[in-house]
Amino acid sequence: MTSFRAFVFLTLAVGIQASAIVAAEPTFPKEFLGDWHVLLGVPATNLGIQDEDTGLIGGKVKFEADRLTLDLPGEQPETVLTADCKLLTEQRVDEKNRPVPGKEAEAKLAGKVTGDRRLLWATSDAGHLHVKILTSDPPKTKGFRGFYLSNQFGGDPEALYLVLRRQAVPARSKHDKAADAKRILGEWTAVAHYDDAFLKNPGLTGKRTFSITAERINELDAKGQFVRPPVGFWGAYQIAEPVGALGAIDLQLESWAGGGAGLMGRTPSLLAFYGDDLLYIAYNETDKRPEDKRTRCERLRSDGNHNLFILERITNPSPTPAEPVKK
Repeated sequence: MTSFRAFVFLTLAVGIQASAIVAAEPTFPKEFLGDWHVLLGVPATNLGIQDEDTGLIGGKVKFEADRLTLDLPGEQPETVLTADCKLLTEQRVDEKNRPVPGKEAEAKLAGKVTGDRRLLWATSDAGHLHVKILTSDPPKTKGFRGFYLSNQFGGDPEALYLVLRRQAVPARSKHDKAADAKRILGEWTAVAHYDDAFLKNPGLTGKRTFSITAERINELDAKGQFVRPPVGFWGAYQIAEPVGALGAIDLQLESWAGGGAGLMGRTPSLLAFYGDDLLYIAYNETDKRPEDKRTRCERLRSDGNHNLFILERITNPSPTPAEPVKK
């Protein structure tokens, strides 16, 4: 009888334990599982990659229920980081205790970076995945839960920030002035827009779209009509000769820079195409020098002086509206 009771209790205990294991929520939901591809990975130097700005573009991230694996781009990919994760269930907040997008997990890192860190992630309205992995502990003056930038998506010296999509990312195109002038035409939607290395839209909601003609960049509203927001990204442009491995574009922006800096005006900038349907544009945020003294930004990145757009082509654009009358 005693043996029978022990058997029953053991069976129940095992069953309860198994139920608890089955009931445990996985870190990443089913719709995340599988392969994603890197649109942006900065700073790549946090993984020992020399090309800080673009060295991870085209890499692959595989999600399993409780694990993330990052491979470098290339025909023979190298795994540079794994993160074994445990979901944290509390709501993420900023320094003012306001909810911020996404979820958070404890992450045990292995590969080019090791240690117990934190991992944040959220999806945008457009279906892209934003992931931020701490690669070192933030300074004690910041703390973690209470520091705004720790909760915000974008570049950070103590983190690796990834923007991911399901479709593979082509290799960077070879730039040619005539080819770039043709490739840039059409309608584009902004995957992300960065200011001071951080997302200008930290809520990851809504989208901005643009119509690029042979002479102008125009912003569009939700109905596909031209709009001219005071602080925006619209005006005339010309494709310039490539600068090294990157393309060049001379913008004549007719919007305001914000912060009391006035009209943008002449803004020599950089661009990069990855295939025909993925476009990056880096431009000077503000430049109070005379327009003829302004110089082109040197890197495809966002920092304290430069902004960055990541744009995907709209394959089924709306009917082209009439050009607005210039006042």
